[in-house]
Amino acid sequence: MTTAASWSFVGLWLRDLGQGRASLGYWVVKSARGQGAAVAALGAVVGWASRDLRIPRLELYVEPWNTASVRAAERVGFQSEGLLRGWQQVGDERRDMFVYSLLNAEL
Repeated sequence: MTTAASWSFVGLWLRDLGQGRASLGYWVVKSARGQGAAVAALGAVVGWASRDLRIPRLELYVEPWNTASVRAAERVGFQSEGLLRGWQQVGDERRDMFVYSLLNAEL
């Protein structure tokens, strides 16, 4: 049986783990969007990262136009911290990103 959650992909980057933080990114196949797949997948990884890995701070970055991704992050408990202007190179241009965080102590 295939569920919408099986078409969700979440990455956890531990590059800044020595400083007590990690970042996440996620993507959902188009046919599974709007079915809660991102929330389910993101929630599972957040639970593992906070409970088992005990990472104090989780971060994610969302392009301002991506309202579905903003809603998924907020449903899992991430809080907006603001807009990072020209934060990331995407293709041949610099793009703004909203930064969201979730502290282990908040779970």
